[in-house]
Amino acid sequence: MDFKVKASTKTGRTESLVINARSAEAVSELLKRQEMFPLEIEKMPFDFGAYFSAENLRKIRFLFNRTKYLIEFSRVLAMLIKSGMSLNEALAVLSEKRSAQDYFTEIICGVKNSVDHGISFSLALARRPDVFEDLYVKTVASGETSGNLCGVLSNLSEYYQKKQALYKKLIAAATYPAVILVLSTIGVSYLFLNVVPTYTKMFREMGASLPPISQVVFFIGDFVGGFYLPLGFLAAAFAFMLYNWLNTEEGKCFSDKYSLKIPLIRSFVEKSLYSIFYRTSGLLIKSGINIVNALEVSSNVVTNGVINAKIKEAVRLIREGNTISFSFEKSGFASDIIPKLIKTGEESGTLSEIFNNISNTMDEELDSLTTAFESLFGPLILIFVLAVFGTIIIAILLPMITAATIVS
Repeated sequence: MDFKVKASTKTGRTESLVINARSAEAVSELLKRQEMFPLEIEKMPFDFGAYFSAENLRKIRFLFNRTKYLIEFSRVLAMLIKSGMSLNEALAVLSEKRSAQDYFTEIICGVKNSVDHGISFSLALARRPDVFEDLYVKTVASGETSGNLCGVLSNLSEYYQKKQALYKKLIAAATYPAVILVLSTIGVSYLFLNVVPTYTKMFREMGASLPPISQVVFFIGDFVGGFYLPLGFLAAAFAFMLYNWLNTEEGKCFSDKYSLKIPLIRSFVEKSLYSIFYRTSGLLIKSGINIVNALEVSSNVVTNGVINAKIKEAVRLIREGNTISFSFEKSGFASDIIPKLIKTGEESGTLSEIFNNISNTMDEELDSLTTAFESLFGPLILIFVLAVFGTIIIAILLPMITAATIVS
């Protein structure tokens, strides 16, 4: 939901903002973190026309490529600062770098204006939570505090590159089976709606005796051909209801729990989330953020509720004075050799490097899993599709062969 907000900065200046958040309370909390005091918070009514406006379509197109923009922004800004430019000068260069029609240029201009008015860079970024997530803001804040903004921005660019590479691997693993399923569904639907009914009518007019397999296939063809519109509506309604239910707390708990019970899906979920978590934690610790705060921020990237609960339990144990390795093992978040690796990192002061090494190992295992998935699951789907097509063809040909044999 979008909220129209008037807020006062700590210098007394009033600003008008549009903030996307779940509730007015979430808007207030966001403004407090940005050292702003809310004066007015008004929920904006949904405008169907504005949703499809050119401005909103530009925003949607940008959000689909947000990671790419963040990588380039972090890399170029780090390069400009390293060359000797001040932050204000570097932001001025970036705000002029692209076309005025570029949505991200407008965001950079807004950040630059805030910095020009004396607001810290991290707080200026925090005013655009739809673009700069909490991880990005807190990492930049640590760079400002430590005086190593250039190094932190370089680390952020590398982090988002690796995160983007991980998502590409997951998408690549799912693309091939998805394409086969879609094309096969279209092909089978065409056969049942156009081909099977023709032969069903012909054999009925002939009064031919049909073998069991033909009777089953022709029955399915009659059913699908006679009720394809209601079946389509029912399928769409079921998909809509399932989507809405999975977005509820109960539905998300169900999907989070049972996704960890199916062996292959469990491996994908665990390795991808663990990889992102350890890489994020390593980045934040390397940037100088307190370990407990780093783990809490990193837990936000773990979308599975079951795994997230284990992380929160580990953080609670760390707050009580336990070591990270013990807390991770006790909470069930880490097992096997990982707690020993973390213990080594704690003792040697190389925890961020250990976390990055664990993340790299998870990425390699995910690569192997993706390759195995593509080489196994793709052919299995193809065999299943060929079996369905073969069954339909046999069901059509059998009565014809039988009739030809009788005539002979």
